[in-house]
Amino acid sequence: MSKLTSFRSLLPGLALVALLTVAADLLSMLPGLRVLGALGLALLLGLAVRGLFRLPPSVQPGAGYAARTLLRLGVVLLGVRLNFVLFAQAGVRVLLLDLAVIATGLLSMTWLARRLGLPRGLGLAVAVGSSICGASAIAAAAPVVQADEDEVSVAVAVCSLLGTVGVVGYSLLALPLGLNAQRYGLMTGSSLHEIAQVLAAGAAQGGHALDFAMLTKLTRVALLAPVLLLLGGLLRRKQAVDAGTARPPLLPAFLVGFLLVGVVSSTGLLPQPLTGAMQTASLLLTAASMAGIGLGVDFTVLRRLGGPALVVGSLGFGLLVLVAFLGTR
Repeated sequence: MSKLTSFRSLLPGLALVALLTVAADLLSMLPGLRVLGALGLALLLGLAVRGLFRLPPSVQPGAGYAARTLLRLGVVLLGVRLNFVLFAQAGVRVLLLDLAVIATGLLSMTWLARRLGLPRGLGLAVAVGSSICGASAIAAAAPVVQADEDEVSVAVAVCSLLGTVGVVGYSLLALPLGLNAQRYGLMTGSSLHEIAQVLAAGAAQGGHALDFAMLTKLTRVALLAPVLLLLGGLLRRKQAVDAGTARPPLLPAFLVGFLLVGVVSSTGLLPQPLTGAMQTASLLLTAASMAGIGLGVDFTVLRRLGGPALVVGSLGFGLLVLVAFLGTR
């Protein structure tokens, strides 16, 4: 098959993915849907189209290309959101709080997932998404933890649902729990899944709360890089031991690109227009990958794994809120 013929085979699926991506991006601007984010909405739209319509086989090559190749390109550009300078600016208290939340989330949720018999990739995807930054973290971690497309769709759906519930819960409980603006901001920034969810929850209690929420959240986002490095190293070492072979390379190419973009972005050398364009491109590419994943999901797997994954995510999220509550006393 020639390259031209191969490219043509991708066009039907990529056209549908592009349509769903644009729709998700537009819907994410609506007040009631903003907390779900473009990535979560793209996945949900892909799932809806997959479930409601009988898609022709010609759609699957392009959808699969989006789910795999566009995902990696989006992750590379996602590095522009990293800001390692925040480690120095955030202060010891914020950094320790975020580290405690991330460590608690990763350890507890992977343990719970194992106890409930979930695949390792799904358990790690839910844990990383809940502990760091929702769908973006899941997208970045999926190739590292070897989560397949069905597992990614379940993890993104769980984190989107729980994060939305968390926004409402925080807004309702701030007064009964006696949370002042600083404590409320630290708690929402350290425990909610998506940046959009932190923005929504933080803004509900005023600018002071929002400032603390975003500083805490962006510090968590910056910690995604070292977490992926750690997970990649541990999993590759385990694979090498299990297989009795030489240890594979620590960093896949897309993760090297992700880190390099993050380092360059942290220096402040990139002009603002370029940074904005890269952030937009990353959002659209990862949203396209979510749409592609939704179009290819196996609903039998979704029904089988969705319930246990929601249990893991719910218990883990409750534990993260508890750690944030105790850590901000």
